[in-house]
Amino acid sequence: MSCKHSPLPHHLYVNVPNSFLGPNMPMGTTRGIWHGVYCRVGQAMQCHVLLESGAHWSGLPIHALSATEDWSQPLSALQPWGGMGEEITTFTLPYLEGLPVVGREIGQGRHTGILIDWNDGFSRYPQEHKPLSLIETKSGQYALLPNNYYTIEDKHFTDVEAAKNRAHYRRGEKTYWEGE
Repeated sequence: MSCKHSPLPHHLYVNVPNSFLGPNMPMGTTRGIWHGVYCRVGQAMQCHVLLESGAHWSGLPIHALSATEDWSQPLSALQPWGGMGEEITTFTLPYLEGLPVVGREIGQGRHTGILIDWNDGFSRYPQEHKPLSLIETKSGQYALLPNNYYTIEDKHFTDVEAAKNRAHYRRGEKTYWEGE
């Protein structure tokens, strides 16, 4: 079921710069537990975070969260385009969790196993739905990237020679239905 607010399949421990929590906050960071998301069209991903103070904060942008205390990457690298709808589904693909990734603008990181899918209502073809992977960058920030913005390394399976074929990949134009 899609909804405007969606729980993450598992929570993530994060740090939040105090500057995002109010103008009179002391310098430094506040620890939190990120457990949900929401978004509007064109908006940066908004996050539900339980703060160590006991406050529940709704509306922290994705670039305000980091597993470390590094916030050096800009929002444009972490989320290449704004939200594509208000109906969000979050789910986990356990196989992907922890696998190393290399992203276009983010460099090295690891997959969290979490995918976020927008039901945008305006894609031309059904296969154009928008599942974005939640990637933890090497610096600790979180990026929301489409499949063609990163590659995955699985030392037990991926092959350097086979990677050369990526240059020939094209988006599938056919939607497969029962009986085809």
